[in-house]
Amino acid sequence: MSIVVLGVEQGMEPSVLAAAAQLARDLNARLICVHALSGRYVTEKLADGDLLDSAEPVGEELAWELSLAITGVNFESYAIAGDPAKVLSAVAEQQDARMIVVGTRRAGLRQKVAELLDGSIALALAQKQQRPVLVVPPRGAH
Repeated sequence: MSIVVLGVEQGMEPSVLAAAAQLARDLNARLICVHALSGRYVTEKLADGDLLDSAEPVGEELAWELSLAITGVNFESYAIAGDPAKVLSAVAEQQDARMIVVGTRRAGLRQKVAELLDGSIALALAQKQQRPVLVVPPRGAH
């Protein structure tokens, strides 16, 4: 069975989660949802070994959001400390994922500043690893 890795965060657009679920169903793939805890990493190096084995469960609110939006496909969710692009890339590599799915950030000054400081996760993924990256815009984006 193939694997799709989905980058998730609290407050994420439900249409992005639904699109990833539909893709996983269409591909008959296992959906692995990964929440990168970017505020908790201290160094550039990720933990040694299988990141999913050492992962924490996602928070209750995010788990609830995932369970409401992801339907018709089994999924797993994990929280892993580290830079989001590096975490998603490493999990995809370790799990031999078929692709990585991420959403775009919401428009607004706060998000523009965050992207300026942190960079674009989608862009970093597209430049620094070999798997396809699907970027899902929020519903109604122009």
